[in-house]
Amino acid sequence: MHKNNEIFKIVYLPQESEIIFNAKYETPVSLHSDLYSKLLTHIDINEWKCLYEKAYRDWLNDVSDAVCNIHDPVNMLMIAALIQLNETLPDRRLYYWFDVDRTYNEGFTWKYCPISGKELILLGDGYPKKNYFISPEYPLVFPIYEDC
Repeated sequence: MHKNNEIFKIVYLPQESEIIFNAKYETPVSLHSDLYSKLLTHIDINEWKCLYEKAYRDWLNDVSDAVCNIHDPVNMLMIAALIQLNETLPDRRLYYWFDVDRTYNEGFTWKYCPISGKELILLGDGYPKKNYFISPEYPLVFPIYEDC
């Protein structure tokens, strides 16, 4: 990650149309933004949202914990798309927001990337605690809940 890159995150929020947010200010990016059109060249956003929404409902209903498994296809589809997309963006980076199920891991603090095992990088510079760490090798952003 280069310090001059503007950082965005992908996060599914029920009842919201937007999935891209500015990671520093938590503001949604317009659906008409070029970031959406560029992301669309790597993944069908509507199809992914449907897959994620089903996985999310299954998690809420204690049917499946796929959304909390980084290796589940619903997560890996977006991660693969972001890897490709980020290669084409000179001054912006998109990361996929990911966390554990806090019902079972209330005090969990991320230290290592769940895919590469490498130590995470602190974003700092005024980023909110929900976007605190990034992976050095994968387009992943993680929260910290200390002192929240």
